Amino acid sequence: MPLLSRLSNLWRNLYHKDRVEQELTEEVRAYLEMLVELKIKEGLNPAEARRQALIDLGGEEQVKERVREVRFGHHLETLWQDLRYGLRVLRKSPGFTTVAVLSLALGIGATTAVFSVLNAVVLRPLPVAEPERLVVIKPELRGKRFVLFNPLFEELRGSQQSLSGMFAVSDEPYLKTTFEHATPVYVRGSFVSGNYFQVLGLSPALGRLLTDEDDSPSVANCAAVVSHAFWTTTLLGDPAALGRRVAVREKLCTIVGVAPIGFRSHEPGYAPDIWIPLRPLTDPKLLASRTMAFFSGVMGRLRPEIIPAQTEAELTALYQRMQPGDQPSPHPGEAPPKPNDFRILVEPGAQGLDAVRRQFGQPLALALAVVGVVLLIAAVNVANLLLARGAARTTELATRAALGAGRARLMRLLALEGAALAAAGGFMGVAVALLATPALSKAVSLPYKPIALDTAPDARVLGVAVTATIFAALLAGVLPALRLSGRDLQLGMAGAGRTTGTRSGQRIIRTLVAAQLALSLLLVTSAGLLLRTMLRVMAVDPGFNASHVVLMDIQDTEPAARFGEVDTPGQKARRAAQCRALDQRLNAISGVYAASLSWLGLFGGNYVGLNLYDADHPEDSHFTLLDYISPHYFEAVGMQLLRGRPFTEADREGSLRVAVVNEAFVRERIGGRHEAIGGRFVMTYADDRRPFTIVGIVRDAKYNDLRERQSEPMMWVPLAQAPFKIASVSLRVEPGAEAAVVREARAALTATSPHLMVRKVTTLRAQVDQATARERLLLSLASGFGGIALLLAAVGLYGTLAYAVARRTREIGVRLALGAQRASVLRLVLGECLILVAGGMLAGVPLSFAAGYFLRSFLFGVVAYDMPTLIGAGSVLTAVALLAALAPARRASRVDPMLALKYE
Repeated sequence: MPLLSRLSNLWRNLYHKDRVEQELTEEVRAYLEMLVELKIKEGLNPAEARRQALIDLGGEEQVKERVREVRFGHHLETLWQDLRYGLRVLRKSPGFTTVAVLSLALGIGATTAVFSVLNAVVLRPLPVAEPERLVVIKPELRGKRFVLFNPLFEELRGSQQSLSGMFAVSDEPYLKTTFEHATPVYVRGSFVSGNYFQVLGLSPALGRLLTDEDDSPSVANCAAVVSHAFWTTTLLGDPAALGRRVAVREKLCTIVGVAPIGFRSHEPGYAPDIWIPLRPLTDPKLLASRTMAFFSGVMGRLRPEIIPAQTEAELTALYQRMQPGDQPSPHPGEAPPKPNDFRILVEPGAQGLDAVRRQFGQPLALALAVVGVVLLIAAVNVANLLLARGAARTTELATRAALGAGRARLMRLLALEGAALAAAGGFMGVAVALLATPALSKAVSLPYKPIALDTAPDARVLGVAVTATIFAALLAGVLPALRLSGRDLQLGMAGAGRTTGTRSGQRIIRTLVAAQLALSLLLVTSAGLLLRTMLRVMAVDPGFNASHVVLMDIQDTEPAARFGEVDTPGQKARRAAQCRALDQRLNAISGVYAASLSWLGLFGGNYVGLNLYDADHPEDSHFTLLDYISPHYFEAVGMQLLRGRPFTEADREGSLRVAVVNEAFVRERIGGRHEAIGGRFVMTYADDRRPFTIVGIVRDAKYNDLRERQSEPMMWVPLAQAPFKIASVSLRVEPGAEAAVVREARAALTATSPHLMVRKVTTLRAQVDQATARERLLLSLASGFGGIALLLAAVGLYGTLAYAVARRTREIGVRLALGAQRASVLRLVLGECLILVAGGMLAGVPLSFAAGYFLRSFLFGVVAYDMPTLIGAGSVLTAVALLAALAPARRASRVDPMLALKYE
């Protein structure tokens, strides 16, 4: 039949059903009358002729039904009938429907939300031309991450043949800029190679993009490109913004173009407002240095037909040839490296640089596994409830089968009910994901740059949501449909109200409940391991008091000595006087117990130091962590002075050069050679070899991570004697005075110098917590979803036992009528609950051990196979299961024997 005719018939059969049915009735009756006339002609009387005609025809309604079955569109019609019936059945059980839909919505929503963040961090490619050809170039030394110095980068870029282009990036998250006589502001910036946009394959939204000519160190007119978002919001989308001047690092740049809409950055989560050529605004001596690195990353684009392995081999060979044979070791205590110790690693770069991915990729993958388990529990929960509920519909299903409904029709009817629940759960789950994703994405952060992930749904996110919904529909709909449409339906009519269900049916239900409990044990154990880890971390003595300490991240934008040069005595004296004035202003603020300035500060992610040697043993030089501080530093951050004295206002240039060290410094740098107080040490920095005399010893502390196994040797020097630019202000304040103190501290900074700009305000406690951001993210997800899993398991167990009690009402009544005690009935139901819990434990313990193994890199002070955690998780699971079983058990023990014997 031609397609057009088939579609025309489908339209008539579905939308003109009454007319089609009338025509069918008339046709069947006409054929019946014709048969009757033939029988009469054969000699039968009219009544007998009609009876014989009906027998030959097979019945009017039966014929019409057979015609309907072969009619085009019949399956769609019956499908619609079954769907409407399924929705009516669900509407008649609002409690069950609500619980089922909410269970699936939580599972699908959680899966979609976590995947949205994972997609933004790990999977989403950059919106550039052919992102699959981009690669990230990572130098390594002896298998560990290393840095790529600019001279080597330039030589590699000029010598290699595998890449059509290479570019370097130096991100500046807090870049001071001034737009044409406006007040200086901080913007997110990136200093990039001139071919940055060309290698990425981008075209401007307005004007032009940067070129290699813009990246010349001697270029007279510096160019700049702004992001489309910055152009539309800050610059109000004005085309006249092109040509405006912006001051960056004391140099005027001209805005020459706007980046394409939709392009945010070379790295997930980081969205620069402005891109500026790297070399014109970088100190030439720093560009020429082979010891100072400043790149955030290096990327390239593969030439056609070139694979990453070829590029890696070529770049590694070039990189090794560039290494001098007698270079010193970059890590104290290690042997000097050989050229063959260096290597270039080439990784896929479609998703950009990996600073965020390296930190949060694994935690988010584990979080996705956690929510996947929650989705599985939710789907199993709904399937189990449908199976238990289906046992009460045995009579209805058996009647349908007796009236001619085939197993396929019954399966479709039952599967559609599960699919309807899954679809409703899917729609609600997407809504949950849209609400939860922004909150979840805020947990992804880095201490040194602002991160704002683009979590807008894309095809992958929608695909996961649809896949999760289909998975839930298959598990929650098809499994019960297969089981409830089986061969035992005929028993339903004969034994309705008198049976507790077949053994196989009960076995499936019990298996599903045990599976829920096993998966719940896995999640609760994982949450317990992470909770114990966080408790161990929080129990670590940091060596300082982080309570009520406000930290201000400062940038001093005043021009200073160029790389490789030192400040003049006049500059040093001016900076020392400025630090002294600021220190006095901050300590005079009402509500401040102690205020201090520092070069680095605590938990800033800095690992900076110098080689020091004992003045009496110049041959023994060691790398030592170093910070420059003002007099009240130890009081402000709550570090304990064990011996000697802290710094005072008298410790300034021209007086005895002094230092304070920690216990680790005394142990490892002095040992028993001489008394620590009074020891003299020299810094190998610049040409100044005047020694610093130790005047105090402070207790060991943690400086960047609470999980540090042991404190490293560290020295503190007065800012007044080594006036470096400050980067941190520490304020110990009265409780509740934080906001007022911050306002006055900002005013003090402005009054001291217009070059001191506040980049970020936080607390020392928050700074310390940031060091465990990955573990906290996993803990919050595992504990939250572990609780949801327990709730779902409890609901599933309650529903299963409640339906079982309802089905066994007659049996329980007989037991009570024959003399059974109500307490024994209570124990019977609770015993069944404990058997299910035992089965879940048996399967859940190996799963919990496996989960601990995968979490081992996140654990601290706790082994992956921690028995106290497992026992605690098992106890919680058992308690929740017993609480869920208590209500059905009490209902069973209160059955009235007389009513139960009449139960049908």
